[in-house]
Amino acid sequence: MSGILYTRWLRVKKDWKSLTLWLILPFLLTFLTTILVGIWSEDSKIPIGIVVEEESELSNQLIETLKGVSYLDVKLLNEREALNELEKHELDSVFVLNNRYEEMIIDGKRNGLVESYSSNRSYAHFAVKELITSFVQGDVSRMRAAYEVRDLYFEYGTNEEWNWEEIVEASMEMQSSQELLQTNFSYQNQSVEVTDDELLPVFNTWGIWAFFSLISTFFIFDWMIKENRPELHIRWFFTSTNFKKFASISFVFYTVIMFIVDGVTVYLLSKLLQQPFTIDLWISILFYKLAIHLFAFLFVNLFKQSLMYYVSSIGVTLALTLLGGAIIPIDGLLKEWSWVENLSPITSLLHEEIPYGWLLVLMMLFCIWYWKGDKLHA
Repeated sequence: MSGILYTRWLRVKKDWKSLTLWLILPFLLTFLTTILVGIWSEDSKIPIGIVVEEESELSNQLIETLKGVSYLDVKLLNEREALNELEKHELDSVFVLNNRYEEMIIDGKRNGLVESYSSNRSYAHFAVKELITSFVQGDVSRMRAAYEVRDLYFEYGTNEEWNWEEIVEASMEMQSSQELLQTNFSYQNQSVEVTDDELLPVFNTWGIWAFFSLISTFFIFDWMIKENRPELHIRWFFTSTNFKKFASISFVFYTVIMFIVDGVTVYLLSKLLQQPFTIDLWISILFYKLAIHLFAFLFVNLFKQSLMYYVSSIGVTLALTLLGGAIIPIDGLLKEWSWVENLSPITSLLHEEIPYGWLLVLMMLFCIWYWKGDKLHA
C-alpha cells in the first residue's frame, strides 16, 4: 500500500495545479454565484413611488408592509418628485395616499383611498396596484369587523369594556399567524393528514455548491482514464498489485483529500454567506460527497476517451442538479411522482438527509466492479 500511496503522491505533485483548481473551484463559484444572485435580486426589484399627503399610523403601517415585500423598491417622495421620476421612467408607478387615508379607513370607506399613476413603460403597475389594494382592503375589513364586534357588545348588553384598538390588534395577530392560502379542506367524515412541507428556496446556497462540487468531482476522477490507458496495462504484469487494487486505494486517497478541502469549504461558506450550519447538514454533506465520489469513480470506468467523459459528466451533472431541485424547485413534481426525489442525491442534501438508496446501490456496484474482471498481476 505504501508503494501505491507514494506513486499516487508523485502523480499529485506533477498535476497539483489542476487538482488545486478543481478542489477550490466549488468554493469560489458558489461564493461568486451567491453574491451575483443577491446583487441581481436587488437590481431586479420593482421601483415604486409612494406619496403620503398626510402621515398617520395606518399610512406608516402600509408603507412598512410594502417595504417588507422582497420584490419592491419603495421610495417615499412628494407628488411632484414622484411624477417627475415616473415621466423619466425611473419609477414603474406612483401611488398617492389620500390626505384623509386613516380617517376614511376607520369610517369603513373603500373608494378614493389610493390614487395610482403609471407610464407607457410600466410593466408591473397592475400587479403592484392589486397588491396595495389587497393590503388596504385588509385594513378596511379589519375596521369593519371591529365595529361589528362593538355592535355585538351593545346588542347583547355585555359589561365588558369595548376596546377598538385591542380588537384591531388581535385581528392582525390572527391574520399573521394563519396561512389562509394553505388551508386544508375535507369532506364530511373524511380525515385529512396535514403535513408541513418544506419549500426549497430558489438558488439554495448548498444546492449551488452541490452542483459545482459534483462537476469538480467528475473532472478530478479523470485520473482513472489516464491511469487505465491500454499502453500502461503491461506494467501490471510485473507487479504484485493489480489495477483494481491500485484504483481502490487511489480512490480512498483522493476521497480523504477532497473531504478535508470540502470541510474547509463548507465552513467558510457558512461563515461568509451567513448560512445556517447544523450537525445534520454536515452529516448529509459528508454522505453526499461519498455518494458522488463512488458515482464518479464507477461512471469514469465506462469511458476510454477523456473528451467523451467530460461531455457526459456535464450532462449527468445538469440532470442530477435539476432532478434534485437545486436550481429549480420540484415540489410540484414531487406531489405527482414522489419517487423522483430518489433520482438525485442532491435532494437528500437539501433536505439534510442521507441518500441511503444511492449509497446502497453504489456500494453494491463497487463490489461487483472490484470482484469481477481481470486479474492482471504477477
